[in-house]
Amino acid sequence: MSTAFSSSAADDAGSGAALRAEVTAWLQEHWDPELTVERWWSVVAAAGWTAPHLSVEQGGRGLPQRAGRAVRAAFLAHGALQPPGGLGLLMAAPTILTLGTPEQIARHVPPILEGRLGWCQLFSEPGAGSDLAGLTTRAERDGDRWVINGQKVWSSQAREADYGMLLARTSFDVPKHAGISWFAFKLDQPGVTIRPLREMTGDAVFNEVFLDDAVALDADLVGGEGKGWMAANTTLHFERTGIGAGGAHAGFPPPGPNGGVLGMTAGEAAKLRAPEGLTVTLADLVALAHAHGRDADPAIRQKLARLYSYQQVGQWNAARAKAETAAGDAAAGTSIASTGKIAQTRITKLAAEIGLDILDAGGLLAGDDAAEGGRFGKAFLFARASSIYGGTDEIQRNIAAERVLGLPREPSPDRGRPYREVLRGRAGREDAAPAG
Repeated sequence: MSTAFSSSAADDAGSGAALRAEVTAWLQEHWDPELTVERWWSVVAAAGWTAPHLSVEQGGRGLPQRAGRAVRAAFLAHGALQPPGGLGLLMAAPTILTLGTPEQIARHVPPILEGRLGWCQLFSEPGAGSDLAGLTTRAERDGDRWVINGQKVWSSQAREADYGMLLARTSFDVPKHAGISWFAFKLDQPGVTIRPLREMTGDAVFNEVFLDDAVALDADLVGGEGKGWMAANTTLHFERTGIGAGGAHAGFPPPGPNGGVLGMTAGEAAKLRAPEGLTVTLADLVALAHAHGRDADPAIRQKLARLYSYQQVGQWNAARAKAETAAGDAAAGTSIASTGKIAQTRITKLAAEIGLDILDAGGLLAGDDAAEGGRFGKAFLFARASSIYGGTDEIQRNIAAERVLGLPREPSPDRGRPYREVLRGRAGREDAAPAG
């Protein structure tokens, strides 16, 4: 290793020079900064660059999973606005492509690939976090629609989203895993109230969502009535693969009309930069070490090398998860994705720790007067959340233990019992579930 830690360590090993050249050639022909963002993203989607790992029939280019990272890097290097991203691309589109009807795919997926609509996740509830199947938000059929009542929490980007991936209970008379359904749920309607949740960083990435006689169309029930647990696990697999070590996810600028950029010119939007402070990359840390004269510090160098190693292993783990799934072993793919999520937590926390190590005591300050504007201190605080969002570390370990190692599940007195009975049996609450 040279005297100074090389910034080339931050390069994506799977980028592919040929792919970068192909993308650059396409951009030289098609990039027009005078187009609106909405029009530019439609051109990008039509060429298959939003999700190049999808098949051509699905709107992609049939390339390997890692291609998305290389494509976005090529757009950035060219000065072009990158393809749209967000939670719709990360989770909703692949779930609908996997379980949706042709009509649902045709109606919901193109607007995601074109950045015309943004999505959020409406899974967790105040009383159903780690025990997601214990949710009580209910959906009651009313002709060709469902009336939704309940509350969701920790919903990232809900205020900017147009649709939510909603889990709701459509039956309390079957075991809890069997009575759940997955809806593509429109947020802009009466009966939906979204409130931000302020975190210890001072930001409000997460939200709580209240649903009072809101409506979901029966045509937007994805995967079948009562099949929501399978659909939820499909969504969570894509989430863990996407945010886990080796995944690629971009969500800036935010898609959809609430993101505020569709009417801008693509050239203006390309100059926007995501707010700093929540995540730290290896490239950020290498630059920080250089700037503060810590690039020759053996302790800092060792931690940077460890972080790089973790990231490389994460890439291999993600490739293995995709290969197992493609080979038909969905259980192995899901469990490996859970391992990747744990690995990403380790990477996120180590990266934040290195930032404070480089800055010493200056990194402990907050606010604009702090070292580097307080960015790395804020990242250190937010890194604590990585053990929780996307499924807690404990949940991921349970999945790996049960599905890979074959360890027995913990006994559950609720197993096989109608969920209505379970709720009423808890603390003798007769009002815990609807009477009929």
